[in-house]
Amino acid sequence: MKIGFIGAGEMGGAIIRGLLSKGYPKEDILAGVHTAESAARLQAELGITAGTDNVRVIREANWLFLAVKPAQVAAVLQQIAACGTPAKPLISMALGWSVEKIQQVLPSWPVIRIMPNTPLALGEGVTLFHFAQETPKRTRREVMALFDGLGKTFEISLPLFDAATAVSGSGPAFVYAFVDAFAKAGAAQGLPEEQSAALALQTVIGAAKMLESTGLPAAELAQKVATPGGCTAAGMDVMRTSDMQKILTDTIAATVNKAKAVAK
Repeated sequence: MKIGFIGAGEMGGAIIRGLLSKGYPKEDILAGVHTAESAARLQAELGITAGTDNVRVIREANWLFLAVKPAQVAAVLQQIAACGTPAKPLISMALGWSVEKIQQVLPSWPVIRIMPNTPLALGEGVTLFHFAQETPKRTRREVMALFDGLGKTFEISLPLFDAATAVSGSGPAFVYAFVDAFAKAGAAQGLPEEQSAALALQTVIGAAKMLESTGLPAAELAQKVATPGGCTAAGMDVMRTSDMQKILTDTIAATVNKAKAVAK
């Protein structure tokens, strides 16, 4: 089965790399991109078929991924409609474009809205799914199965899609920012920058694995480490008085509000 990508930037490229890493045949992946330079780079780096001709991708692919920037979506949808190809699964990760909005242009197409995150390229991603009501169960299973081995998948209702996207889609950036601040805090206490960065990174990796392996709530694990009256407890007190929870709540809220504004 041939899979086509209209757009293969950060997120589309992550999906392609993830699929290739789990053994999907490179000859069955097509990509339509904006420039000949981008196409040449994808062909050289990944061995897939890439070019600037979206029409070829639209016609030859059995499934089509829409992976362009929101401002480009309307033009691409019109291009798809003009091709007159039979309806096929259209998998969109375009911010602000709901399933219903896309189907106004392509009414007979089964549209699946997804939001992956970039760790998917390493098999450690999160992919969110929202299906058009009429999407056949078989298509739902097959699309979600395509992401098996690339991380974890979640089917999300439309009212919660923006919130879920803020946590998992945007979340890696927030984690990177935390690790950066964590490392800088260590350096401020005299640690060499590289050493502090390595300590911060491995601590976050190890803590995440502890959360996964124990299945315990994060708050409970934090309490286990923070002995009353000890050094860790002193640091936790600062985090509480600085209202870290409010900072994160406001961060997620701002992300959700921006997504809703884009959709208007």
